[in-house]
Amino acid sequence: MKVRLFIAIEINEEIRKKLAEFQNVLKKSDADVGWVAPENLHATLKFIGSIDDGQVGAIVSVLKETASRIKPFDLDYTGVGVFPTEKNPRIVFADIIDAAGVLASLHEKLDNRLIALGVEHEDRKFVAHLTLGRIRSRRNVTKLIEKLLTFRVDHFGVAHVSQIVLKKSDLSPDGPTYTLLHSVEVGAKYFPGQDPGSIS
Repeated sequence: MKVRLFIAIEINEEIRKKLAEFQNVLKKSDADVGWVAPENLHATLKFIGSIDDGQVGAIVSVLKETASRIKPFDLDYTGVGVFPTEKNPRIVFADIIDAAGVLASLHEKLDNRLIALGVEHEDRKFVAHLTLGRIRSRRNVTKLIEKLLTFRVDHFGVAHVSQIVLKKSDLSPDGPTYTLLHSVEVGAKYFPGQDPGSIS
């Protein structure tokens, strides 16, 4: 059976609440945006995509080994923007200030090590961010950008990261449903051969 997976950093409830309030302000522009549900907000470290469920254990082993090589760290959620440009916006995001470059390093390591499991290598440069919504058409886009720019340097909070999670994504017309499969402690000792578990 195939499962659709991604590796992510969770956010705390305080930051989640502030980001949801920000989304509500932007919604008043009545732009055609598919907003990410507050409970689904996260920072993606590595999108794995569709893979055999029998590979989950090996993915968890890679995640544990990679996470064991770093120490818990802080992320600063400050600022907002759009990808790829303000003239042609597709994604509304909250910026993540990762002064030490930990996320980029983690992404690179995971990207390189998961290739052996058949996970596609990402050619585009990793940019730490948190997706808030996906713009579906040009309706009221100018109004949306005008509102967004007034929050360009807003501070949503600082989060201490001590875990990295592996999640399953199930798509439906009502939007994706995310299920936590594994949570890995950052800096925990890794012992090869441990049973990482499987999908329950």
